[in-house]
Amino acid sequence: MPEGPDRQELLTALTTEHFTLQGARSQTIGESGTRASLYVFSVSSTLVALGFIAQVSEVGDAFDVFALTVLPTLYVLGLFTFVRLVETSVEDIIYGRAINRIRSYYLQRAGDEARWFVLGGHDDPFGVIANMGIRPTRMQLYFTSAMMIAVINSVIGGSAIAIAIGAIFDASLGVAVAIGGVAAIASLVALTRLDRRMHDVGAVGFEPMFPSPDATL
Repeated sequence: MPEGPDRQELLTALTTEHFTLQGARSQTIGESGTRASLYVFSVSSTLVALGFIAQVSEVGDAFDVFALTVLPTLYVLGLFTFVRLVETSVEDIIYGRAINRIRSYYLQRAGDEARWFVLGGHDDPFGVIANMGIRPTRMQLYFTSAMMIAVINSVIGGSAIAIAIGAIFDASLGVAVAIGGVAAIASLVALTRLDRRMHDVGAVGFEPMFPSPDATL
């Protein structure tokens, strides 16, 4: 009969994997913070530049040309930032699930001494979020860095469309703002759906071995 795996070697391998996963998870968090900060800095710089142009041109053609050049560019940058932030969020959840699966082994090996472990070992998204000290709900995706970028970017996109409507069609301020507002809401809805879809797709193929009881995200 084949011998079973060496328990000490297995524990060493799992500990090493745990350490590697924790490092990878830290990298995703660091990248998310850097990308979000870069985008917000770009937005801030653009608003300052628009303020200077508005003072010089008295909100004339020069302002419209400048705004319709930088705002769409900023919106595209925001889209790239948003997608990458969602990707890192999906990666973080996967790493967290892998860590929880390893923790389940620790808990099983600990037996009665498992009471010393504070965090759980459920390897599903519900278990990962619960280990963060957050009550897992479907609303949790609305409080991420990606959604923050989505809101800012949607406002920028709506502003660009409002300025374009006013400059090209000589529409009144009320009409331009209304159209821009609708565009901003449509953008936010589309990005929210993309966020949800990317998380759902990221969960495919990773079936939990130790699911949380009554997990409904």
